[in-house]
Amino acid sequence: MAKKILIVGLVLVIALGSWLAHYFSDKEVIKRQLAGLAVELGKEGQEPPIQMALKMGKVKNMLAKGCLVTIPERGYNEVLEQDLIVQYLIYHRNRFALLTVAFEDVIVDLPVKGQATVQSTVRLRRQYTGQTGPFEEKHPVTLALVKGDKNWLFHKVTLPEALVE
Repeated sequence: MAKKILIVGLVLVIALGSWLAHYFSDKEVIKRQLAGLAVELGKEGQEPPIQMALKMGKVKNMLAKGCLVTIPERGYNEVLEQDLIVQYLIYHRNRFALLTVAFEDVIVDLPVKGQATVQSTVRLRRQYTGQTGPFEEKHPVTLALVKGDKNWLFHKVTLPEALVE
């Protein structure tokens, strides 16, 4: 009887350990961070300024001090500071009455310890102020992240032109 209890306990400990190792792996942490970013970028209806500031503060904490932004169709390639990126996001978010963001088909590659690249499709559902109904679109994005003190920080973003219009 004691052997059976020991075996069951050992199996449970191994299963729990495996699940924890998977849950806290860098790939899964990055996927959860992208899901969190999607929530912070989204908005439904009018948003009080303090709520927007809190959301953008969380986004700012996900960015490296300087983030290389590339828009291949425009030939745009520039390192932007956190504050400028946040201002840009605020400007574009304010144009919409509704904005939902989702990262789909996320592929995380960890070529070197402390660095990650992410290939994903961003699904946007947005409705301009005064527009009758929302429209949905999908676009590929490429992200590069570096491991910061506490979390992964975006240090390079490649966006299609349609996301910055």
